[in-house]
Amino acid sequence: MNILLKESIYVIIPVHNRKNITLSCLNNLRKCGDLERYHAIVIDDGSTDGTTEAIQNLYSEVIVLSGDGNLWWTGAIKKGMEYAINQGAKYLIWLNDDCLPDKSALQLISNFLQTNPDTIVGASCYNPESNVSLESGFKGRDRLKASSGEVVFVDGLSGYCVGIPTAIVNQIGLPDGDRFPHYFGDVMYVLKATQAKFKVCILGSAKVILLGENNAIHSLPDYLLQMSSIKLPLLFWNKKSQYYLPAQFFYHIEKYNLFFGIPLFLVKTSWYLVQFIKVKYLPTHNSSASLTPECNYFTL
Repeated sequence: MNILLKESIYVIIPVHNRKNITLSCLNNLRKCGDLERYHAIVIDDGSTDGTTEAIQNLYSEVIVLSGDGNLWWTGAIKKGMEYAINQGAKYLIWLNDDCLPDKSALQLISNFLQTNPDTIVGASCYNPESNVSLESGFKGRDRLKASSGEVVFVDGLSGYCVGIPTAIVNQIGLPDGDRFPHYFGDVMYVLKATQAKFKVCILGSAKVILLGENNAIHSLPDYLLQMSSIKLPLLFWNKKSQYYLPAQFFYHIEKYNLFFGIPLFLVKTSWYLVQFIKVKYLPTHNSSASLTPECNYFTL
């Protein structure tokens, strides 16, 4: 399809040093016909494994933007969004490169966006081994998912595969890569949209497979057992860690306001410290379980 005939929808894919995974993602989009229908943007944040060169050789229709390794997930997404909007995009789709949409998934998201211009929509995510749907959104303190045929409205979404009308971006701005460089960038952006009275939902019929979700870790003790050599500074001050304290602080402030957010942040940080001490210095758990490190969820 001629580039001038493509729909005004831009698929934004942040990547870093995962060439084979990235190429598999693009190959899946080609098989589904999505590279022909939509504009695809890969933001390569300083890869040293030949990712950009491989894309340029194999997928000449894909736009590649470069970073210096300091964009992280949110900065890469922001850069892709800025580029797409400057090109006249009407709709944007975030897509992690370890996320494989079904043949009709992006088309269903596209159709939904065009008929619901005040709504951000996420795909329904599935485990690659069990083919069981996974919780990819939340409402209050409840984690939610959507089955085929369902539309489940939520307060926030994980950024695996999310469609956003540009009209909403024009109202609320771009994601905050300074305060939420890697984790929480997606959740807080979607929460910002709901605070501005926009709707957010999971579209059950738009199915995607999450390659990194077969043995996901959702607790700090399990994460510490898996990452047995991790030190306290790396846990709390590495931007790639879900427990990166500056992002945790701003998350609590934005979600709960200053009055409630600061006490909750202090309580949560104290709990993290207690768990770190228990696991590292008072081991009582079996650490032989085969688990996938939690930091892989949004790995660039």
